[in-house]
Amino acid sequence: MDDRQSVLDANNSFYRAFESLSLARMEALWLRAPYIKCVHPGWGLLIGWGPVMESWQRIFSNTMAMRFTLTHVHVEIVGDLAWVALTENIDSATREGEMTTQVQATNIFQRHDGRWFLVHHHGSPVYPPFVGADPERMH
Repeated sequence: MDDRQSVLDANNSFYRAFESLSLARMEALWLRAPYIKCVHPGWGLLIGWGPVMESWQRIFSNTMAMRFTLTHVHVEIVGDLAWVALTENIDSATREGEMTTQVQATNIFQRHDGRWFLVHHHGSPVYPPFVGADPERMH
């Protein structure tokens, strides 16, 4: 399997873990390193294993169901670092009700012992009129 496909597989595993609402599955995808980082839409920067994993637990405990459809997926690889920029199209259910949202996300992976691990996830909400816009034509 080539590096691009390995990174895409790691990225897809991240979203399947997200949908599972399982902290154990999420933990298995992240590199256990003090420099990992995460920014959820509307949240500040989280740094380190504890704060990042606590954020996932908080999200999972307040979510009943979540489904992702990924669009505009772009992969770049330089050495042992790779990043995936994409649009998350999310259908979710919480105690407050159901909703559909879009998030522009970047996931950064580091190759460690021959496997790609997440080291950074950043998600920003997408608001109209940019929903569904072609990022290649927005310059």
